[in-house]
Amino acid sequence: MSQLSNLEHERAAEAWSCVSYVNDEIDDKGFKKEYRSIVMKLPSLILSNGLAQSLAFLKSKGKGNNNKPEEKIYQDIDGWLLKNRNFRWNVKGELIERIIALPNDRFRQVTMETLAYMSWMKRFADAVLPREEE
Repeated sequence: MSQLSNLEHERAAEAWSCVSYVNDEIDDKGFKKEYRSIVMKLPSLILSNGLAQSLAFLKSKGKGNNNKPEEKIYQDIDGWLLKNRNFRWNVKGELIERIIALPNDRFRQVTMETLAYMSWMKRFADAVLPREEE
């Protein structure tokens, strides 16, 4: 198996872990619907506003409260980027602090990786989490 397909497999496994946690472990149906809604919209938000601004949006809405879907998604992205063997962080601290400190080429790499990860998140969230109208 190539290194690229291994990475794709790891992305899928991590995304499934995050989405299935929300589906199986969180009893709040409103949380599940909002989590799904944000996951579905986030790639477009990243493409239109940039990664740092999109993460700042999640952080401002989540406010460090694990009972908010925005904070859970922020933590899910942070968890994946920390686990990803392709990135070595030069700065400690919050995800947003690490992102802002990156040089342009690495910033683009992290943005592309986040979009690839969010592609799996969208597929799984759409498959198992309730929609707003349900």
